[in-house]
Amino acid sequence: MRRNLLAILAGAIALSAGPALAQQGSITLRDRLVVVSSSSSASLTQAVIGAFVERYEGVPAPITSAPGSTHALELFCSGVGPQTPDLAVVTRRMPRAIQETCAANGVRDIVELQVGLGAVVLVARRGEAIQGLTTRHVWEALAAERPHEEEFVPNTARLWSEVAPTLPRSEIRVIVPEEGSGTRALFDDLVLESGCRHAKPIRLIFEAHYRRSKCVTLRNDPRVTAVDSGDVVAALLAAPPGTLAVVSYDQMLASGGNLVPLPLDGVTPSPATIGSLDYDPARTFYLYAKRQHSRNQQGVGVVRGIREFMLEVTSEHAGGPGGYLSAAGLVPLAPADRAAQRRIAERQSLMSR
Repeated sequence: MRRNLLAILAGAIALSAGPALAQQGSITLRDRLVVVSSSSSASLTQAVIGAFVERYEGVPAPITSAPGSTHALELFCSGVGPQTPDLAVVTRRMPRAIQETCAANGVRDIVELQVGLGAVVLVARRGEAIQGLTTRHVWEALAAERPHEEEFVPNTARLWSEVAPTLPRSEIRVIVPEEGSGTRALFDDLVLESGCRHAKPIRLIFEAHYRRSKCVTLRNDPRVTAVDSGDVVAALLAAPPGTLAVVSYDQMLASGGNLVPLPLDGVTPSPATIGSLDYDPARTFYLYAKRQHSRNQQGVGVVRGIREFMLEVTSEHAGGPGGYLSAAGLVPLAPADRAAQRRIAERQSLMSR
């Protein structure tokens, strides 16, 4: 999968850059930035690109691709040179294993920026919301197996009231993003694992991998429908009454009020609860930049504009209160944190962890 994505992206870079790739003695080897992203940060990425192109007149629009957080980071870490991405915008911090892949492929000078906050949310159509849901309820409703008398049994629950008597006697129907998307990964980590970690049968499992599989393996029946991350909202709007869906906070905002967020564990997602991290399924948007692609002191490099792109992302008119990224679902970092990220962008300080 990674090889196929890399081949497709390399082809797009070659077609767009044209003769510039062959000019090895020129100042830069490519005439435009290449940005990969997660699907749930695609709208944020496009908003930054629009402002970036508008601010720097005459700059070609960056080449973009949104293969998902994991694949985006794998592409970013695939090597150094004009056929590889310059920047990655994702919804998960780069794991240690992918850092090691970066290092093995020669990608060692990496700048890490926190762009702002977002969240994964459970939504319903207006007028169809379920009250009183907890992450434990969600896990027990959707997991392939439910705990019963300290053992696991196949999940046959049909109604929410079978999960908890306080919930309505309505059918369990939930649409989730397919595996591989940033939103699905966050849902697995922040909702399903959060909901299962305190179940006694889970605590008794010694092996971490087996424990996680019990938490995030979903039932394979009509109660759960997995679709492409970008198609979740359309699928929900076409689904039977009472259906719920898992989306990113920016997807909910983009629905124009057609979708309403459900409180989880008594907290409704909002800019205030996400910004304060009172809403547990909150996440940070990260940008990774390949400093090795910037021009060196001799004026030679892969591409121009990496530092300028980072400065645009961390500017107040982008990620500050009322900034244009708020329309893409971004919740600003605290003032001191925003200032710290701008300093990193200005100095192109390397990631150290």
